[in-house]
Amino acid sequence: MVAAGLDLRGQRVVLTGASSGIGRVLAKQLAATGARIALVARRTDLLEELAKEVTADGHPKPLVLTADLSRAGVAVEVAHRAMDELGGVDILVNNAGASLTGALSRHSDSEAARAIFGTNLWSPLALGAAVIPSMRSQRHGTIVNVTSTIQSVPLPLLGYYASSKAALAQATRSLREELADTDVRVLEVIPGGTDTALRDVDSLPWKGSPPRMIRPTSAEKVAAAIVRALRRGRKRLAYPSYVLAPLEVPALGRLLARVGGRRIDSVSALPAID
Repeated sequence: MVAAGLDLRGQRVVLTGASSGIGRVLAKQLAATGARIALVARRTDLLEELAKEVTADGHPKPLVLTADLSRAGVAVEVAHRAMDELGGVDILVNNAGASLTGALSRHSDSEAARAIFGTNLWSPLALGAAVIPSMRSQRHGTIVNVTSTIQSVPLPLLGYYASSKAALAQATRSLREELADTDVRVLEVIPGGTDTALRDVDSLPWKGSPPRMIRPTSAEKVAAAIVRALRRGRKRLAYPSYVLAPLEVPALGRLLARVGGRRIDSVSALPAID
């Protein structure tokens, strides 16, 4: 049963978004604990490179599963391939994330916009649904959904990312309640600003120079916090701890968004007037 004091040695882990950022570092840290990893991402070359690094560190070679999780049906295929190759799944880490910077009134429900929800919301739900029955059968398992602090800070031009992560956060809470009387645990990971390639604030059209912000946390520290949370059987991890403020006091998140939004040139991103 997955609970406090969990020994990660031999745990079969499916990790999405493993080719870069938090996922790449987390893969190496989990491998160092003795976990068996299935790496999932779109870029085969980066996954193979990571697998070689893990092997060079003296750990078993991870399973490489190339997949575009934005496409309908792919998540279920990935889940079944992982269960077949690993003999089951003990921990699912839904870490993959995609973003689209731009006005909601410009991108509407375009293919690019729908792909954000495919990656950030539908694939985590589909992966979870695919592995939960076997987790229940084996009487242990953990679903980890990586959301974002931005779920509570509705900045302009980041509506697709923010709303998809907010939806995932709400679904994660519902899933936890649905599984409360089973042996499957649900962990929500809420990273603050992290030094990764997916930094939406860097692509925003600021009025003048970008405002001063809190220095982003390293992916290594976030990954280490996730490993600790898994070992301790945590239900929620907000890291660094200060990111709890807008989550627990939504009015603060809206205030931060309002203040920050004044520095963003939103009008230039709107569609042309007829």
